Amino acid sequence: MKNILVATDLTERSDRAMERAAILAKQLGASLHIVYIVDDEVSTVIAMAVEKNATTELRRQVTDAPLFKDVKSHIHVEFGDPWRKTVELAEELDADLVVLGVHRNRGVRELFRGTTLHRIAKSCRVPMLVVVERALGIYHNVMVGVDFSECARNATVLAASIADRYPLTLVHAYHIPFKGLITQGAMGGDISMRETRRIEAEIAPQMEAFVASLPTPIVDPRVEVVEGGPVAVLRTLAQSQKVDLVCVGSHAKPWLLETLLGSTAFEVLSYPPCDVLIAPLTAAKTGHGDHDASPNDDKNQ
Repeated sequence: MKNILVATDLTERSDRAMERAAILAKQLGASLHIVYIVDDEVSTVIAMAVEKNATTELRRQVTDAPLFKDVKSHIHVEFGDPWRKTVELAEELDADLVVLGVHRNRGVRELFRGTTLHRIAKSCRVPMLVVVERALGIYHNVMVGVDFSECARNATVLAASIADRYPLTLVHAYHIPFKGLITQGAMGGDISMRETRRIEAEIAPQMEAFVASLPTPIVDPRVEVVEGGPVAVLRTLAQSQKVDLVCVGSHAKPWLLETLLGSTAFEVLSYPPCDVLIAPLTAAKTGHGDHDASPNDDKNQ
């Protein structure tokens, strides 16, 4: 990973995103591009004042905040529609990751309410990290939703690069067709232990083959195979295991992204207990040229 773009509006939610982006940039040796977009629908006088103030404040943060020490930081203050310009800059700067923040009390639900975040999520073709919590260090408890698809493979590889030396937890949620008929008369309406073991025994080799197929070896991942809806399972495990990052693929199952970002089923993840990383079907771009920027080299475009 060579380039990380973090979009900020200089609010508290953006402060969380900036902190996380700086930690990741230092951890991965990436250049950090800090983007502030001045809405071009405001008057020229106001727009110019906002540009000046934003540039001054971002330079102050990059210079004064310890987190930015030894990070190759570039500041981009530009005019335009916030979501369109952010997506354009992600492509122009060859970004490998876009980092955005959400209000802790609104959660990822905000993404599906016609906001800038929602529009970026739908349009951006690179991985997107939605930051909810304040960064206390590198991620050390990372969980990946796995459905054995190519998109899940991309999410796992990306998660592994971020998790660094910490083991991943790979989660596969399975659905039992006609469960209601199967469990009729069963105590408590549950399927038998024998049936559960049979299903999980069928899934085990698929998980082994999935891990073996990854281009980057994953050492001793923790595997969870759980019956239930994928979002409910991810939410429950993330809470019980104190996960600090959940990773999912955005197009492995179209309904999964919709669920994670705002459908009715997403009510279970409306207030996620951790940050969420969304990996697109197309793997993040690689093979970038090296950048000559020095640490904290401001670049105002």
